[in-house]
Amino acid sequence: GITIEQWRVLEEISTEHFIPSMFARSRDSSAAAVSKILRQLLDSALVLAAIGRADRRHRRYKLTAKGSRVLGELRASRQAAIEAIWTGFSRDELAAFSAFAIKLSDRIERYSRGKNARRAAAVR
Repeated sequence: GITIEQWRVLEEISTEHFIPSMFARSRDSSAAAVSKILRQLLDSALVLAAIGRADRRHRRYKLTAKGSRVLGELRASRQAAIEAIWTGFSRDELAAFSAFAIKLSDRIERYSRGKNARRAAAVR
């Protein structure tokens, strides 16, 4: 019942090193978008916000018991899905898939770099 973005914020809050502005930058997102997600999580009683002790301008976010339970359920569901999908493949099949995935991602990166270079040249 939560979005992927909300899940990501819950995961980050669970590390106890959550800083909304840094999270927004790391996700190439806006502070307003992260604030909206935080409001949704607060409204759903999945997180609590408290004023920082050292600096009252900052808020500290913490998972509620409900938030911890939801995050635990999501992690368990994710692990079950991974096991259901990947269990049963042989080592050779997994090695072949891994080799293919590396080649594919390399091609995508090369294409992306080339496309970005062509765009930059066209702008000049």
